[in-house]
Amino acid sequence: MDLEKLPELLTIKQVSEILGVSTITLRRWNREGILKPFRSTFQNIRRYRKQDIIKFISNPDITLPHLDKKINYTNVGSLKKSKTRRKEISTMQYKVELLTGIRPTGDLTVANYLGAVAPIVELQSQGMHPVVFVADLHALTDNEPEIVRKFAYEVVADYIALGIDPKRTQIFLQSDIMEEVTILTSLLARHVSVAELLRVPTLKDKIKKNARPETASAFLLLYPVMMAADILLQRAKMVAVGEDQVPHVEMTRLLARRFNKKYREVFPIPRVLEIKPLRILSLKGEGKMSKSNPEGAIFLTDNLEAVTRKIKTAETAFEGVMNEKLESLILVAKSLAKTDAERNEINDIIEQHKRGKRVMTQFKQSVTQIVSNFLQEFQARKTEITRDMTYIQSILEEGAKFAKENARETITVVQNVLYGD
Repeated sequence: MDLEKLPELLTIKQVSEILGVSTITLRRWNREGILKPFRSTFQNIRRYRKQDIIKFISNPDITLPHLDKKINYTNVGSLKKSKTRRKEISTMQYKVELLTGIRPTGDLTVANYLGAVAPIVELQSQGMHPVVFVADLHALTDNEPEIVRKFAYEVVADYIALGIDPKRTQIFLQSDIMEEVTILTSLLARHVSVAELLRVPTLKDKIKKNARPETASAFLLLYPVMMAADILLQRAKMVAVGEDQVPHVEMTRLLARRFNKKYREVFPIPRVLEIKPLRILSLKGEGKMSKSNPEGAIFLTDNLEAVTRKIKTAETAFEGVMNEKLESLILVAKSLAKTDAERNEINDIIEQHKRGKRVMTQFKQSVTQIVSNFLQEFQARKTEITRDMTYIQSILEEGAKFAKENARETITVVQNVLYGD
């Protein structure tokens, strides 16, 4: 900006450009009395004397000629550096391309793999560098700490055995940045009401299933706010979530916008990368495949005997009939199949089924073989990975270092905005 061409009396917009701060910030300084000396000699408080602004930038410790008091330089902050700092804040770049989390609350099922892990492995193969965090703090909302700790390392080993490459994907425990998560959760909680939190669909469902508002823990209520802190600390560009978690990311976007509007543009706004939902039903035909119904789920830890028993007794369909139960089992088989020959065999059997032939026994035998092959390969890889647990520890330490660096940088900027340098 060519200062010489500007008029002697400047608008608030012109002053903001000179100082490198937003007009919102200038108006806040006006309200706080920081700029009161500037406007005290003008009829119009939206006009500022150009020469005094220039002198102030050059030497902010001087008492300007027409002012009756010295401006407290520490209140305003370093205006010499303000333009640079403002640029850094307003253009805070995304630090993470893709972020996703997993709750360590039990052994994973094939539904967990197909719905949550496989899409990340696919994105990784396309050149993305995801960041995966184990949400061991979130898991405490409805699990005891010893259960969470037990499965935290297990789920990391599972992810690696399922194809997550630690050389291309950072993995860390949420609790390794507990201090930063706690700080930002507290600061963000100021910007949302209890009523708004209670309207989050997933939170409403959890309360209906497990408790009443009168008995639900406050920790559960803060679940969406903590998730926002997870995302904003890492400054994630995209967040990979299932359909039921989309409202949580929308809450994150809302909190980021509110904070940015009230203070400065600190948080880049994340976007949802919605993972296409795979409706994999319980083998017993009662809702989705879930850890809470062990006989209706195929766990990654199941042996051949358990897999054979579960699939043999799985609900399918009568001859010539297609239904959700059968289609779900077909999806599992074709998704876990390693070869085209296996997938073609499933297709051929289903075509016979549609023509009214009794082939469900043959179908279940083929599905059992495909699932067993997949699980045997997975379990062998996991055994190798967990042979030396220092390998898992080293991956988590590297991930914690990465996550901590991002989180501390974000917290520093937030605190500078709120409290000054």
